[in-house]
Amino acid sequence: MKVRILLKSYLQLIFQDFWYLTMLFAIIVFGLTADHLLDIDPIKKYSLLLIGSFFLSLFATMNLYHNDSHQNKYLKQKVASYWADTLSQFLVALIINIFSGILIFIFSLILNRNVLLDTVGILTLIAVGFLGSSIATLFKTQWNRHTSLGQVGVLVFVYLALSGSVIDLLSYVEWVLPPLSKIIVTLQSKPSIPQLLPITGQTFLYGLVLFAISSLIYLPKKMH
Repeated sequence: MKVRILLKSYLQLIFQDFWYLTMLFAIIVFGLTADHLLDIDPIKKYSLLLIGSFFLSLFATMNLYHNDSHQNKYLKQKVASYWADTLSQFLVALIINIFSGILIFIFSLILNRNVLLDTVGILTLIAVGFLGSSIATLFKTQWNRHTSLGQVGVLVFVYLALSGSVIDLLSYVEWVLPPLSKIIVTLQSKPSIPQLLPITGQTFLYGLVLFAISSLIYLPKKMH
């Protein structure tokens, strides 16, 4: 019951200012028109859609926590359940990214009659979006007490996500970095969507770990 109440509130916050829907619409329009406007092949377009999905979820989730910090204080006090709140945040990230991933892939005009290819393509979009949401969740402190720490943390993680497989110096610790760039590099070097399945699983697992870490970091002191 508590989870349902909080989840409904979070979903309302996501859609209330049309920020998320506007950015999603922009990415869908790009998917529909990129072939003709930019004359790029489907693999490059899909790579750009992955980056777009990552930033869509990152900013939409950051905006969610910003709205939450201003509008949900009374509701949080009334519900008074940290774990229900944490589970609700996880579920809304999952729901929004599934919704975004399916729509972006369908309207990108790269659907294939091969069900496996399409499934992996959608799952990868969902995974990179979930990664963006998990980073925003890890550093949601920017809307509370530690504004600078949260903002810097997001910038650092975004940089690492985009450069982890590109900068040679980071190759030694690539396994602990957000694997967004690893997906893009793999897609460019082996232009086949099925090659992404193992990294897609790794990306989703990385997001799960960040959500787990954030749930422990923000655990109220009285519950320790």
